[in-house]
Amino acid sequence: MTKEIIKLSALLLGLDDVVNHINNNTEASQDTLNKIDELIVFANYILREVTKEYFPLYTEEEVTSDNNSQIFFDKLKNIATAIKDIKQNSNSVTFNLYPTFIKVGKPNQTYNVCYSYIPKPIQSLSDELYLPLGLDYFVICYGIASEFALSKLLYSEADMWESKFKNSLSQLKSRVGERRFYCRRLK
Repeated sequence: MTKEIIKLSALLLGLDDVVNHINNNTEASQDTLNKIDELIVFANYILREVTKEYFPLYTEEEVTSDNNSQIFFDKLKNIATAIKDIKQNSNSVTFNLYPTFIKVGKPNQTYNVCYSYIPKPIQSLSDELYLPLGLDYFVICYGIASEFALSKLLYSEADMWESKFKNSLSQLKSRVGERRFYCRRLK
């Protein structure tokens, strides 16, 4: 999917050399490869922003505390942005957050940590990309196009893509968060 997102972003921006390289897998100039690298950097930035601000990704992981009742963040498989809950034997436990670790009640115990995280950074076109449920990759492409245009000092084009990006996000956010309660008739 990474290849498709970069290709669509390049198509939106009119970067024909990037699109041709991705479609035909031909030899690329250094300028084309630099553009692809820039698009990947902007994709990482946009994915980080979307998963932190709009559509957080959640996971639950089993982790054991150390001798000082600490769970270090680097023990987690993903880069945590917020701790939602910590459970032991299906019961929530109290915890304190510190810059590099979580302080829990008992040493050398196993805990289930539920947390939000940001996806691992994309390094190349062949990397796997995970988007939050309900998020269309066109939205990500609008954000990438906006950042790329801004980096090239194309302000009006950047504003146009950012407007599409923000509007699409707000529409998705309201649609995903929408709850409908239908009225019931009593007979």
